[in-house]
Amino acid sequence: MGLMSETKRRRTKWLLAMMLVLVAAMLMTGCQASDSDSAKNAGGSGGMADSLEVPANVESEESGSIANTNTSNQAASGEKSIVSSGGTVTGGGAGASGMGSAANGEPFSGKIIYTAKMALKVEDIAKAGTELRDIIHASGAYILQFNDSRYDGEIASLYTIKVPAGGFMSFVDKMAEIPNVKFQQDISGKDVSEEYVDLESRLKARRLVEERLLGMMEKADKADDLLKFSNQLAEVQEQIEQLLGRIRYLDANVAYSTVELRIYQVDQKMATGLESDSQSFGARLSGALTGSSKAVWAGIQGLMVILAGALPVLAILAVIGIPVFWFAKHRRKGINSRSGMPQEKNAPPES
Repeated sequence: MGLMSETKRRRTKWLLAMMLVLVAAMLMTGCQASDSDSAKNAGGSGGMADSLEVPANVESEESGSIANTNTSNQAASGEKSIVSSGGTVTGGGAGASGMGSAANGEPFSGKIIYTAKMALKVEDIAKAGTELRDIIHASGAYILQFNDSRYDGEIASLYTIKVPAGGFMSFVDKMAEIPNVKFQQDISGKDVSEEYVDLESRLKARRLVEERLLGMMEKADKADDLLKFSNQLAEVQEQIEQLLGRIRYLDANVAYSTVELRIYQVDQKMATGLESDSQSFGARLSGALTGSSKAVWAGIQGLMVILAGALPVLAILAVIGIPVFWFAKHRRKGINSRSGMPQEKNAPPES
């Protein structure tokens, strides 16, 4: 009897232990299910909070919600809500504090805008310009702006060059190979990756708003609602164009780096002319005397040239003029002698 009672007690203990294990398992399962339902309810309420608020007559037909693509930087994105008399349409736009594309599993490359400022002092600016154009042509670059100047004994050429980003450093290295007396360069880069991801996120959010508004316009049955949605759609599309314009600008500047180049040469002749003011009094006096002597000699040379050119004409005039002059002179003497003869005959005799 004692053995049987001991066996029953053991069975009872085992049964109680199994029942406790089953009860614990059921409690854990119930807690997990409750947590899952709470998470679903929270996600649904969050989606509704981020969804578009529309007028009551359209909201009953549109039950779906638009989740934000990235809400980590919503305050910085500066997205503007579009308010109308019947409701409010919010963009749900948000900026990106990190690499949004990489977070979604898509590869993302950094967006960096490179700029180089260079100055070359050369001995022959024409030759340096020819070599520069050859380098530009070989690198697939192009000249965006050019300016040529001559001032203070210096000849300078200013270039603004757009270079493919892939060949930016090789272009800079080739520029240093141009024969020069002095070479200076300053290379800088601006990382616009965060701004680019932010623009993409805002653009995606604006496109979702645009799509939603188009759907609501198709289902609108009142003229007032249709007009209201049309105005909101126009504003959203304007924002989309602004975002696209900024993205295109960044793409262009990332794809082509900027090189600001100054090539200059010191003109010794111009420099000598400018340095004449600093010469001594004796040097300036000597220079003035030399200049006046050169001017006098130049005048004498000019007169001699004129006389040499007039010699043939003077010879002809002499050949013609001398006989005429001689004949006229002798004729005048003959006339005077004939007019003087009667006067001598009629003169009274001297006493």
